[in-house]
Amino acid sequence: MQGFLPPLVFFPVCDTNDDCSVGIEIDLDLFDTLESRQGEALPHLNGVWEYTGSLPASEYILDGSSFGATIAKNNGFPIDSKDFTFRYTVGGVGTCATEVVNVKITIVRPVSAGYASEYNICESDISTWDQVIDLRDDQYLNQEDDGGEWDQDGQQITSPTDSQINVKEVYDAFLASPQNTPGYGCVAFLYTYRVGSRSPVCLSSEATVVFRIFEELKPFQQKSPPEEVCPASDTREQMDLFDLLEFTPNYIYTNYSAWTLESRPVGATDLNLQLNTDGALSTEEHLGKIDLNDAIPGRYEFRYTVTPDKDCSAYGIQTLYGGSVCSPSLNDSNPCSSLSTLVILDVLDFNYAGEDTSGVHLCETFNNGEVSLRSLLRDNGSSIATGVWTDTSNGGVVVNDIFTLPSGMITPQNFSFTHTTTHPSGCSDSAILEFSVYKEPDAGEDATGVVCSDNRKVTLFSLLEGTPDPTGIWTGPFGYVSTDHLGVFDINDYTLPILGEGDYIYTVSGNLGCNTPDESVVSISIVEPVVIGNDRSETFCKIDGSVNLYSLLDRDTPRTGVFEDTDNTGALSQDGIVNFETLTNNIYNYRYVLENALPCDQSSLNVAVQIVDLPMPVVPTQEFCILDAAKLEDIEVDVLNYNWYETQESEMPIVDNPILLDNQKYYIATVDTDNCESERLEVWIKILNTGERFTNGELCTLDFQDGVSPNGDNQNDTFDLLIEGVYNIPEAFPEYDLKIYNRYGSLVYEGNNNTDEFRGESNVSVRLGDDLPSGIYFYIFTPNFENNLPIQGSFYLSR
Repeated sequence: MQGFLPPLVFFPVCDTNDDCSVGIEIDLDLFDTLESRQGEALPHLNGVWEYTGSLPASEYILDGSSFGATIAKNNGFPIDSKDFTFRYTVGGVGTCATEVVNVKITIVRPVSAGYASEYNICESDISTWDQVIDLRDDQYLNQEDDGGEWDQDGQQITSPTDSQINVKEVYDAFLASPQNTPGYGCVAFLYTYRVGSRSPVCLSSEATVVFRIFEELKPFQQKSPPEEVCPASDTREQMDLFDLLEFTPNYIYTNYSAWTLESRPVGATDLNLQLNTDGALSTEEHLGKIDLNDAIPGRYEFRYTVTPDKDCSAYGIQTLYGGSVCSPSLNDSNPCSSLSTLVILDVLDFNYAGEDTSGVHLCETFNNGEVSLRSLLRDNGSSIATGVWTDTSNGGVVVNDIFTLPSGMITPQNFSFTHTTTHPSGCSDSAILEFSVYKEPDAGEDATGVVCSDNRKVTLFSLLEGTPDPTGIWTGPFGYVSTDHLGVFDINDYTLPILGEGDYIYTVSGNLGCNTPDESVVSISIVEPVVIGNDRSETFCKIDGSVNLYSLLDRDTPRTGVFEDTDNTGALSQDGIVNFETLTNNIYNYRYVLENALPCDQSSLNVAVQIVDLPMPVVPTQEFCILDAAKLEDIEVDVLNYNWYETQESEMPIVDNPILLDNQKYYIATVDTDNCESERLEVWIKILNTGERFTNGELCTLDFQDGVSPNGDNQNDTFDLLIEGVYNIPEAFPEYDLKIYNRYGSLVYEGNNNTDEFRGESNVSVRLGDDLPSGIYFYIFTPNFENNLPIQGSFYLSR
């Protein structure tokens, strides 16, 4: 087996039980004395412990590995101790031998400073402590070890071994010192005896003897003479009995004091005296609050008692020479006596003036307009004596008991009076009377109202006769209820109901003083205006000349009204005809008006007439060369949309595209999408014959091409008689004649408007269909039209 200490191990232990009378205490596990050698396994726990010493079994106990012992005090010095030896054996297993280890334990008894006493002393008993005492006496310090020392911070301790003091002298020295503060509550004097440790194993010990001296209560009594109270005139509703006490200066007891009622008049209450019933610390219970309103005449006797054991903390506890001893909490060990005094309160008699009264509401007609002010006062069951009335809302002037109520008021009036009575005892009583006088509800006088159906706008309240109150509400047909007194209807306000015929009732409710409501009725009738129809708008071309506005009205619109020239055009006649002559391209408004029965306004509608006045087109002088074969569509016009007419009066426009002829006349007008036209413009056509010149000097001439190459390349394949944008022979000269000759003067081609163009082939009988050879050919072109002369020239035929 491995892991044991050498055969003998020394293990010192302090005996934690310092009371020999307790007996043996088991407080050590012997395994705690063992430890493993470096590199070895821990001790096994399956061995056996046995005591090997010579002490009797009564001085120790061994239970398995648990060992305990107590060392008796025998005043050994410097140390009381005993040695105990043990053997621990672990049996061998297999080839392993049995292992044994021996342990020696030394048990040391700790030192004791003994048991100290504490003394609570009332200041009034301090004289009994005017003697020298020895703090080592058992009544102060018991079972202490010798050899200790006294803490020299204690009063009158002159050396560590000095244990004699005089408590009174110590207290007197405190009273004379700056540390003394009147009202200190209590002061503690501490004396500590300390025995030092005699072994490094055990600690030192100390004990403190305490002398706690409590300040005795200082005298207090009622102020003289006894307090007299006239509850009727006293402005205080409550009274603090504490205010009637007189204390020795700087000694005012508030905490943990109590009031008790000693005596009171027959039938009187305790005036709701606030008692200290739970003993808890309170900032109010010392006041002795009472309710003067509950006081009936007579003598009341109260007692104020202060309990010192509950008042110590009130003055800031003083602790000297060490840690805190006096606790700021309750100290029931206070040895001082309680102190109390009697407080007398005389409540004087008075004549009852009634209770303060408010919230009284009277109608102006109450009791025919007169009322006794005293009858309005509330009471507590007692009879109200006759006193003097003053008008507090009017400077305090004296008034009679009979009061005349105001009339004809607009708003309620408030009044305030004071009723005062005086008793022979000198006590006065008073009561305040406050009331309001209200005017009777006035809903005004009945009325009627007539409203036009197309303008149902009215304020019902404004229709009422008289001087109605603005506090009522309206009810009427179709479940109508107003939200205010006005009763507003407005056909243009969609948040309001629609006004209907019938009776509308205005109700002014009764008020706090006048309970009966008042009503008036407004009867509404509705007049229907003439149905005139809807607004109209039409568009006309200025060339239409005029329009009869009556023709534009709806079929159901009565024709008994008149038209008004709203825009002041000056174009409207009395019979409703608008002449367009002076009107321009614009919209003109006219109003059709029919008179209605009152209160309906005129019925009217608007007629808007739009005049479309298109400008005439601008067409420059029209000159064309006859070779162009110009048509109607070739004329240049400055507008996009227009119509051509053959005459000024033509109703149908020209729809084809005729050839233009010399000295011919057409008419043109601008047109819009609604087929409105402008005035027509006369346009003359001038056609120049060949050889004539344009106004700008250009010549109208015909220059045929100088070559023909019928090779199929679409360039000069024929002798062209139509070249776009140059000339159009078939259209210009429909009766033309063209002859072509070869250089020998022989005719090879003859053409007109009915033959194909020359393509280098002969079309005469001699060589019909032959392809002509390349070379120069000559032509003669005869227009056969008016003054246009024949044209001759040559061209080259190329193959």
